[in-house]
Amino acid sequence: MAVKTFKARLEPSGREFSLDADDSVLNCALRQRILLQYGCRNGRCSSCKYFLIDGEVDFGKTSPYCLTDNEKDEGWALLCQARALSDLVIRDQDSSNRDDAAIITPQDHIAKLASVDRLNESLWRLQLELTTPITFYPGQYIEVEAPGQPGHWRCYSIASSPGSPDRIELIVKRIPGGGFSDQIDRLVRGFELAIRGPYGMSYLRAADRPVLLVATGSGIAPLLSMLRCCAAQNVDRSFQLYYGARRQSDLIFLDEIHQLELLLPRLSFKPTLSALDAGDEWPGAVGRVTQVLQREIPDASPYDAYICGQPEMCESVSTLLLAKGIPENRIFRDDFFAAA
Repeated sequence: MAVKTFKARLEPSGREFSLDADDSVLNCALRQRILLQYGCRNGRCSSCKYFLIDGEVDFGKTSPYCLTDNEKDEGWALLCQARALSDLVIRDQDSSNRDDAAIITPQDHIAKLASVDRLNESLWRLQLELTTPITFYPGQYIEVEAPGQPGHWRCYSIASSPGSPDRIELIVKRIPGGGFSDQIDRLVRGFELAIRGPYGMSYLRAADRPVLLVATGSGIAPLLSMLRCCAAQNVDRSFQLYYGARRQSDLIFLDEIHQLELLLPRLSFKPTLSALDAGDEWPGAVGRVTQVLQREIPDASPYDAYICGQPEMCESVSTLLLAKGIPENRIFRDDFFAAA
């Protein structure tokens, strides 16, 4: 049976794209190189909240904290979940602050597991070999289909540099009962995975401004991609990397980051610990990463900021930096939401 198709028009820009009734408005737009604002793609943030001037949608699964019933009645929708029931007219968001980077259309890929390594108690590294190269910007992510669960996809940021497009690295936090991560120790070399992407708006922008990088846990992955890419290209730019964890064993890639400091002379690395045990010897900063930033960044206005990790941390750091003068359009967040 043929899939119903409709048409969407963005106002006031007049941009148009076609809609498949069985896919989200956002996915349809991205396939046709129409850039819309978005974040988690799971209906759990509000980055892709747009106003429907005309038309009807199936709102899909959305968090009531991100899209209330009153907002639905008023005409708002999360385009990552909404599916068209008619032609749509959508009020476009302000695009004056978008960069001019070329849009990369997400593609489907088959990847083979090259290696899987345990990094600490909860984090694992996966090296994937792709049958066809993937083009992405440092800071973007892919989706991986959970083995044995067709249609169930999980998001993971790419840790490797775009300079190696046929081999990508992921850092995965193992979650008991997780559709993908709980199987990670049973995956063997050569196992095939379906992946798709790239996705994400929190990619490194080309500019001369100093860069503030903030991560906790597996949130280090997209920031590693940025630093690895800049080191390979001999980028002369100032970076300050704050990497927060509870204990020393939670910090990963320390040796490589110190090597990156040699390759990027204007990179300053500040690991921070928040739960030192009695007698621990730790020469670095102590406290939550927000507390360290509060002490060490008196003025955030010169920076571009990239913040990656749990939503609570991303929100706290964003609020702090806004209070310290950074313009809102220079904060790029990659909130790591757990799968619903």
